[in-house]
Amino acid sequence: FFQAEDGIRDIGVTGVQTCALPISNQNGFAGSSEFFDAIRGYEAGCYSQNGEDGCLLEILNRTGFKDGVIVEIGCGAGEESNAALLVCEFGWRGVLIDANNEQIKRAQKFYASEQAEDLSKFQACMITPENAAAVLTDLLNGFKADVISIDVDGWDYWIWRGLQEFKPAVFVVEVNASFGAERSVTVPFEASESGHDPFRHDVRGWHLGASLQAMTALGKSLGYRLVHVESTGTNAFFVRDDLAVEALSSIEPADAWLPHYFRTRRHSPEAQEEKLAKTPLVEIG
Repeated sequence: FFQAEDGIRDIGVTGVQTCALPISNQNGFAGSSEFFDAIRGYEAGCYSQNGEDGCLLEILNRTGFKDGVIVEIGCGAGEESNAALLVCEFGWRGVLIDANNEQIKRAQKFYASEQAEDLSKFQACMITPENAAAVLTDLLNGFKADVISIDVDGWDYWIWRGLQEFKPAVFVVEVNASFGAERSVTVPFEASESGHDPFRHDVRGWHLGASLQAMTALGKSLGYRLVHVESTGTNAFFVRDDLAVEALSSIEPADAWLPHYFRTRRHSPEAQEEKLAKTPLVEIG
């Protein structure tokens, strides 16, 4: 793994706009349709849960990355993930990590079915802020990560902070839109063998992750700028400050924030924020 070059499909990402279908604003809340960043029109899902595939391809197109290594922390069963398109269709190498061993087994079967198992490394492991850097260093085996995706429904903020020695071109990080557009907060990190439990402090399981404001503040401190939030309000894209400055402008989190598309079907953004205000949170300056 990460040695033989034979069989790598270097398709590149030139002209990806021809295959990315625009996704219009789905939320319909005041302000969300007034702000349109440079990437919104490229949202499209092939393997990703929402429109992340198209976003990531266009960002890589603008930053000039045609091949590389993607690390996905919280890959699930693999077939619905941010790494699948790059690895299965564009010949990238992938490091896929999930705390659930059964999910990792399913991911291995999926990548094998796509003839991409030789391009991938799989690890069943609970990533924490304390072990994140060591685990990635071991799995990368001397290679650098070009994209890191974090989606663990819990300590996402703290895990990213624990990876500050890693400088990929792009971070894709899940955010919790239910915290609202203005609050800069995250759930606290409490070391536990069972991992973060989103239901412990909130019966609906909304107590997880961090707000867009908090993630943007962390990104700035580590040398990354926010360039896009996909239309469901749940995934934020950060690009390293030295890359594609003119092609990918920094955007303000208050402008880019969108309400959580699925939760907002039954609960207003205000109701979500009010509910979470009563749970344990850490303010991020």
